[in-house]
Amino acid sequence: MIECRSNWGGISAMSKIALLVTRDTSGLDSFSRKLGDLHGYHLLKVSSVMPEGLNHCEPVDFKQAREKLQNGEVSLLVANYFDPANVGRDFLSWKTALQAFDHEIADLIRSAAQMPHLTTVLGNPDLYALAAGYLEKDDGVFTASFRMEQACNALHAVSQFDASVAQYLEAQGGEVPDLDALSGLPRTVTFSWKRSHSLPGGETPRQKAGLYGSYANHFETVAGPEVDYRAVVDSSLAAHAIGEFEKTTALITQRGALMSVASSDDLETAIEHAIEATESDLAGATLAVNASMEGADIAKIDSIRFATFVAPSFINSETLEGIRLLESREGLGYEALQELRSVVGGVLIQDRNRSAVNPFSWRIPSANQPLVSDWETMIFGVRISRHLKSTSCLAVKGERIIAQASGLSHQRRFRQRLREDEKSLGDSILVFDEDIEDPDLLSEVKELGVTVVVHPGTASSREGELVDRANQLGLVLVTTGVSFTNF
Repeated sequence: MIECRSNWGGISAMSKIALLVTRDTSGLDSFSRKLGDLHGYHLLKVSSVMPEGLNHCEPVDFKQAREKLQNGEVSLLVANYFDPANVGRDFLSWKTALQAFDHEIADLIRSAAQMPHLTTVLGNPDLYALAAGYLEKDDGVFTASFRMEQACNALHAVSQFDASVAQYLEAQGGEVPDLDALSGLPRTVTFSWKRSHSLPGGETPRQKAGLYGSYANHFETVAGPEVDYRAVVDSSLAAHAIGEFEKTTALITQRGALMSVASSDDLETAIEHAIEATESDLAGATLAVNASMEGADIAKIDSIRFATFVAPSFINSETLEGIRLLESREGLGYEALQELRSVVGGVLIQDRNRSAVNPFSWRIPSANQPLVSDWETMIFGVRISRHLKSTSCLAVKGERIIAQASGLSHQRRFRQRLREDEKSLGDSILVFDEDIEDPDLLSEVKELGVTVVVHPGTASSREGELVDRANQLGLVLVTTGVSFTNF
C-alpha cells in the first residue's frame, strides 16, 4: 500500500498515483510520461477504456480504480468521456444506448471532484501543458486553488453528463419519440457556462454585467481596452452578418444595430463606402471587416472615433493606443443554430432564421426584367435585410447601402424615413423584408427613381395588382419566396 498524506496547501510527494481513464487521448502519452519520468507518479490506466497504447502504465479495472480513489490513494485523475448525445445516435434502442454511456467514468470524476483536498481532476487535454507547468513550478504538487478550480470544472462536467443523459431519455425513452426534442427543443434545458469576463457595466454604467460562455475562444483583444457590453453585442452582430459575404466587405454596427455594409474589390474602398452610407455619429461604433487590417488604415479613419475594430488579423498595429482591436481566432461568419430571448419566468428559444439566399428560386412576375448587373446588388441587399429589425426597407446600389429604414411601425412609412436620401436613390434597388400589400407603395417607389423592387412575395393576396402596377410604372418586381422578418 502506498502511503497517503495530505494537507490543503499541497499533497505529500509520498502519494503519487495518477489514474488515467480517457476517451480523448490527445496529448496523453507525452503528458503521462512527464508525470512518471519527471515527477515520480505511478501511472495506472483503466484497460477496458484504454486497451491499446500507454504501455508504460499499469492496467487496472474499474473496481480497482474505484477502490484506490475511495481510499485516497489517487493524487491525480485524468478522465473524460464520450458525449452521450453523440453516443445515443448510434443506437436504435434507448436501453442499449443507456448501457453504452460512460457512467463509470462520470462516477470516478464525481468522486474525485468531491475530494479536492486529496485528488486533482483533469479532463480537458488543453490543460495538460498548464498542469505540467504547475508541477514543475511547485515541486511536483498542485496548488490548492488549481485543485479547487478543476474540481468545480469536473462537477459542472458531470452535471452536464447527467443532464445530457436525461435529455436523451426524455426524447427517446417514451412510447413514441419526442419529435420536438429531436428537432432541437428538448423538454428540459440546462445552462452551464463559465463567466469569462466581468464587464464594467451593462447597457448603462449603472447596470452590472458578466460575459459567459466561449466568446473569448472566438475573439482575442490584441490591443486597447478589454471588451465592454457594447463591444460584445456589436462584435457578435457583426460576426454573424459579415459571414454572408465572401467578397471583401466592411460592416458597421452600433448599439446592437446594423448601420452600414459595403463590399468592394479592395478593403479601403469597402470601408470608405460603408462610412459614407450612414449619416449617424459613429463615435463608439464597431467596424468589422473580413480581411486583414493594416495599422496605417486604422490610423487614417480613427478621427471617426470607432470604439472597436474587428478583423481576422491586424498587421503593424503595435503603435496604436487606446483603440480596441478584436482579432477573430477562427475567421468571421459565426452561425448560431438557435437564439434565446429572456422572458418572464424563463427563456424563449427559436431556430435562427438561416434560410438560404438562393436567387435561382426567385421569381420575376413583372414584364420588365432585371439587368445582369442588378443580380449581384439584389443578392447583396437580400443578405443584409435579414439582419435588420423588421419592418425594414433597404436601398442598395453597386453592393453598398445607400439608405435604410428598419424597425418601421408600418411599411408605408419607408419614404418618410428615407426622405433625407431621396436625391441619391435614383437607379437604386429597394429591398423589403415583408410582402408589399399596397400597389400604391410601388408608385411612391417610382417617384424616388428606384428601378427594381424586391420583396418576399410569399403570401401577398394582391400579387396580380402589384404586377399590373409594376408594369404600368416600368418597374422590375422580384419575389424571393422567403421572408427574412426579424422581430
